[in-house]
Amino acid sequence: MARERQNQKLRKQGLSQLAQMSPKQLLVVLLVLLVGWGAARLSGHDVSLEELLQSILGGTAVEQRETPSGNGKTAPAASQVGDRLEATVTRVVDGDTLVAEVDGQARRVRLLGVDTPETVHPNKEVQFYGPEASAFTKKELTGKHIWLEYDVSPLDRYQRHLAYVWLEPPSAGEAAIRRGMFNARLLLEGYAKVMTIQPNSRHADLFVRLQEEARKARRGLWKKEK
Repeated sequence: MARERQNQKLRKQGLSQLAQMSPKQLLVVLLVLLVGWGAARLSGHDVSLEELLQSILGGTAVEQRETPSGNGKTAPAASQVGDRLEATVTRVVDGDTLVAEVDGQARRVRLLGVDTPETVHPNKEVQFYGPEASAFTKKELTGKHIWLEYDVSPLDRYQRHLAYVWLEPPSAGEAAIRRGMFNARLLLEGYAKVMTIQPNSRHADLFVRLQEEARKARRGLWKKEK
């Protein structure tokens, strides 16, 4: 019942936002919704269409207008597809999750395309190489100035921001990704494995190659592989 009430609320919010869109924006949202929902179901994730729609709409142009906040100040615009935002890391939660400040607002960020071994999951034991991955991310990112680069869907069902984290201004090309994207470094140095969840798959093929490079070199979490 609680979930159904939540879905009804999300449905109303989504329909209100859809009514403000242009035909082109509607088509984009529909395509992303169908691809994302299908991928989620195939991978076993229990995600309703309402939840996925609201996650997608969190990054559409409809929400980009500035709105007054309760204290009389202007609330920051929501993230959108393709955004590249400057931020400062205020806290590292574990190897692939951190908290960053963007324009004075804290954002919980989940790194896209990678999955480090668990260290803080309430229902899982600490996994092999998890403490090392967490320590590496803390050492490299705590207090650092970074850039958050978004893919297709900026938020997940838990309202975490999904982003590629850069230590330099984002740019195209494999050389730049190897040099400046932290997600790629986690893979290259063996602190993470590839985890692609549609529709956020911009660098999926490259990430697989980076993982294979680390695996062949027996780096990090691949050291015990027989």
